[in-house]
Amino acid sequence: MKTKKLLTMCTLPALVALTACGDTGVLGDINSALEGGDAANISISNDEDGNLVIGSNPAGGGTSTTDTPAISAARALLDGLAADGGSPYDLETALVYPDEFDIFIKSVTGVDLRLASAENPSGPTARIPMFRGLDPAGNSVDYIITETSDRNVAELMGIIYAPRMAVPRGTPGVQEVTIDNGIMQFVGTVDFSPIRFVTPGDPTIPGSPNEITRSAFPPADLNPGAVADAAWSSQVMLPSGLVFNAQIVANATGIHDRIPDSGQDDQSNPNLDRTNRFVIMQLLDGWQDGRRNYFHFVTDASVPDAAAIELGVFAPTVGLLPDPGVFTDGTRLGFAPSANGIPDPGGDLGQGLNLSSINQANDPVNVFPIQPTDIRYTPMWDAHIYMWTGEAIDNDQRRIVTSIDDLQGLFEEGLVENFFGNDGPENDFIAGLMPTNAIINCPVIMQPDESLIGTTFGEYENS
Repeated sequence: MKTKKLLTMCTLPALVALTACGDTGVLGDINSALEGGDAANISISNDEDGNLVIGSNPAGGGTSTTDTPAISAARALLDGLAADGGSPYDLETALVYPDEFDIFIKSVTGVDLRLASAENPSGPTARIPMFRGLDPAGNSVDYIITETSDRNVAELMGIIYAPRMAVPRGTPGVQEVTIDNGIMQFVGTVDFSPIRFVTPGDPTIPGSPNEITRSAFPPADLNPGAVADAAWSSQVMLPSGLVFNAQIVANATGIHDRIPDSGQDDQSNPNLDRTNRFVIMQLLDGWQDGRRNYFHFVTDASVPDAAAIELGVFAPTVGLLPDPGVFTDGTRLGFAPSANGIPDPGGDLGQGLNLSSINQANDPVNVFPIQPTDIRYTPMWDAHIYMWTGEAIDNDQRRIVTSIDDLQGLFEEGLVENFFGNDGPENDFIAGLMPTNAIINCPVIMQPDESLIGTTFGEYENS
């Protein structure tokens, strides 16, 4: 494994130069400095040597009332939502979640945490505001916003503040958009008309990739259920430099595969409410720091495999965001899916892309390193797929992996190894694994206590 670089730090609000990519001490040092003063907007860039540079500018104790270009843009979008019949997020009147819900996107109006069953086939879901935009041809599209690069905008809109999203401004992986009368004008779009299918791989075929993984992953054949054009990226940037994570969830061609199937025509699906401007989307599970219920959306992915398996949009331009396996430089954040995890131990939740390849109703239950409250967070998750060794499988040593530290120990014991498709720099932040060069856009919604599973809260259904 690589030796970590040294960390150079100046006292905030001076610049903080992070050259110790992935060092767990970085966040603590930054937070300690911030705790001594006002809340701050974090500006992020790269210096001439490519090192990540974080600057802090005081932003007051709450949402800024300064009419900056970023705030003006956010207000315009909220006004546009209201003009279309929606209910914009308002900090003063918004639903207040008890602490045990650990909610990260405050604009979510309600959640249904009942697990999948015959009575509730979609499993856990969240209800979120849905904005109207225009595609390049001037046709209306429906989209959601989950993260932004500006702290004050995040507070104003009830979304996640993710300053590292600002790093790749102007790179090919970013879609440059404008706002006109509160309506976002996209230069790319999504086709929801393809029919999604996944054919599991056969591990009994000699010489096949599945013989290596001894599982159904990778699939033998697949087709994503939605495909973006070359101009589309969900990481969108306004002329002011403000960056949003914005994902089209419906247009005239159909709706996102993570909107629960109602048994009706796509355009009549009650989970897609164009009158009141809300959409209900399925939540996927995951592990983080030894805790389950790391609930997140999957909106799009840079490779067709991930898009088909996890019911996202295949958006190849997202894959141009910098840089695979690099942290904290670039705008990606590593996470760890399993190629050949354990199936449904003891009737509990299984884990692995192999299970999702067989049945997409099975979440892969990936392992994630940090929560969105960490300023190193970004929703552009950089896959570092691991696989259990043949010896571990033969000796019945597979089990549920619950954290990156847990994975690190298994890697050091020789029980897991890099997926054969991984290539690139070893990432110390993700147990020394190499990247798979696949981005999956996964906005993290919440990480509730186990006691809340099976309950509902707030306005979780459309009228």
